[in-house]
Amino acid sequence: MERRVSRTPAHGNMVCGARMVSQPRSSEELGMPVRTGWEATKRAIYLGAIGLSAPTVPLVVWARWDDEPLLRVTYPLLLAVLAVLFLGLLTDRITATTAERIILSALPVLWLVRMYAVLYLQPDLSLAAQVVNQSIGPGVVILGIVAYLALPARHGLLVAGGFVLACMAVVLPRVVTEMVRVGLSADVIGLLRVGVTTGVSVALLYALATLKEQVALERARAEGNATLARTDQLTGLPNRRAIHERLQELLALSDRHGRPLTLAVVDVDHFKRINDTAGHLAGDEVLRAVAAAMSELLRDSDVIGRWGGDELIVVLPETTADAAAASLQRVLDQVRAEVRPPGGGVTEVESAAGQPVTLSVGVAERRVGDDHDELLRRADHALYRAKEGGRDRVIVDGVALAEV
Repeated sequence: MERRVSRTPAHGNMVCGARMVSQPRSSEELGMPVRTGWEATKRAIYLGAIGLSAPTVPLVVWARWDDEPLLRVTYPLLLAVLAVLFLGLLTDRITATTAERIILSALPVLWLVRMYAVLYLQPDLSLAAQVVNQSIGPGVVILGIVAYLALPARHGLLVAGGFVLACMAVVLPRVVTEMVRVGLSADVIGLLRVGVTTGVSVALLYALATLKEQVALERARAEGNATLARTDQLTGLPNRRAIHERLQELLALSDRHGRPLTLAVVDVDHFKRINDTAGHLAGDEVLRAVAAAMSELLRDSDVIGRWGGDELIVVLPETTADAAAASLQRVLDQVRAEVRPPGGGVTEVESAAGQPVTLSVGVAERRVGDDHDELLRRADHALYRAKEGGRDRVIVDGVALAEV
């Protein structure tokens, strides 16, 4: 007994393979920055760091109001920069990348100006050495962390190392002058210590940044290998192993929530003849074309994979056999219409018999108690019935949908 299938949409809002689902507007369409996982992490780090450090700026200005007149200008500017960064990051008006550029541009200038002022406008070298030790060391660490977060390790080293050299270029003339005047005093040693400690800090940060990059590289390599192990290299679809694992997960979900689940096995008709007469490259092209049609017409939630040889498999969660069969019928129709013998275009694929490429499909909806093997056995049996019935058709549990 044959059951004819209406050509009306089967999967909710699918019409002839075109997904008609209304999608929410993206952040890009709304003019908002799009944050990746790492971008969001950096944003959180910068918000926390600014929130903790900003309240200390007025305290420093108040404590050194009389000793460092320049602080009355530079530190309010620093506070303004921090306020702009904090509000911009909080409201998504500024991305973490933009914040990094501002930090790497503004903070070194403010620190160098302050260091120059305390070294050359402050007659008391003891006070100057104290200020340099208290501000420049932490400044190099902060700048180095931002540089290594924002840039590759080598570029971060250039930025942080360049800042250290600029600091030493400011410090050394005062050190040389003081050594000529009074010799190697405790204050001179304190200033020289700044260069040593900041250099060590930069080196340690570089080592940590390099280690972080190495770990990330190894992780990406491992993830890439895992993806390759689960991907069919010809079609780019999940392979048998990946499909088997995903099917087990979806069967468990179907059990837990009592929702329908359908399995379909798709076979390319006369595939051996295509390989034997047209060549294996033509066979490969057929498989790629079929995989592309299935990926285009089926839902994103449907799991499509290559089971082996010329056999593809589809797992359709939340889908009855009738709805699945209707969608797969559209795949058959598109493959028959677009994958044609030669003579109509360079992208068309030839079947051995000089006929359009056709498919046979077996569909089985999960019954209560069906496991992976039983569901696959019933879909395979339906596929066998489709082959026996003349190919180029979909069979649902042994019942033909529509002969073509």
